[in-house]
Amino acid sequence: MLDISRIKAISLDLDDTLWPIWPTIEKAEKMLHNWLVEYAPMAAALFSSPSALREIRDYMAANRPELKNDLSAVRRESIRLALYRAGENPLLAEQAFEVFFAERQRVTLYDDAHSSLQFLAARFPLVSLSNGNADLERVGIAPSFRAAIA
Repeated sequence: MLDISRIKAISLDLDDTLWPIWPTIEKAEKMLHNWLVEYAPMAAALFSSPSALREIRDYMAANRPELKNDLSAVRRESIRLALYRAGENPLLAEQAFEVFFAERQRVTLYDDAHSSLQFLAARFPLVSLSNGNADLERVGIAPSFRAAIA
């Protein structure tokens, strides 16, 4: 039987625990693509398919193993490489990544996630423990957490 008095803190993953991740990523990738169409059309054309995006991320992960645990760095450097391969300005990578990252933070919480977080946070210290790159402040759930480990 669970002795609730022994619980000192609760750690939670974020993606697919508090919101579904793939619809969020798909929207963020679409926003990135739309931005590329306007500011780097050759890169947009070259990397318009999900398989092309996956290939360049896989290439980056394989060739830059020091980045493998930093999803933001992998994504940013993949964009930089895509721009370079397409003959576009690789310095646009920071702006392009920010477009993706801002949309990535626009998550749709599961229906009971917010109320559950409030309930738990009133009783226990909550810590987010994630291999993703969600920003608790930008997502809007930071007040429920005492710490975040990514």
